[in-house]
Amino acid sequence: MNLQETLLADYKQAMIDKNVTKKTILNYVIAQIKNKKIEIQKEVEDVDVVKIIKKEVKAISEAIWFLEKAENKEDDLAEEKAKKVLLEFYLPQTKSKEETKKIVEETIAEQNITDLAKQRWQLMGAIMWKYGWDIDWSVVNAIVNEML
Repeated sequence: MNLQETLLADYKQAMIDKNVTKKTILNYVIAQIKNKKIEIQKEVEDVDVVKIIKKEVKAISEAIWFLEKAENKEDDLAEEKAKKVLLEFYLPQTKSKEETKKIVEETIAEQNITDLAKQRWQLMGAIMWKYGWDIDWSVVNAIVNEML
């Protein structure tokens, strides 16, 4: 069962369970998947679905940040946090910060990188080629910035 089928099955179950928050967010994601399918004129793969979910998680994170600044928005804040948790469940697990740091250090040694400032993109390309989306790129970027 691919990710799109899982989302659809969970959406149907949310309707049966009358879980409004889960139904709403999954309905939105399924609609985004259908829009992507129309845009690319072929079936959407799991990689595209993950990108859609990550984009929505980022938007929800920004909404949470704004709601935390606002007063008397505790209900909305709780709902947005619940949506974020629901969507993060469908994202693939990424490496921890410690694992990522080890990967960066190993890749530096493997690629014989001596000047990180000049060879940064060589490092990033090697990590991308080897690990793809199994790694959180914001963490990689932060680790490389610390090493500079």
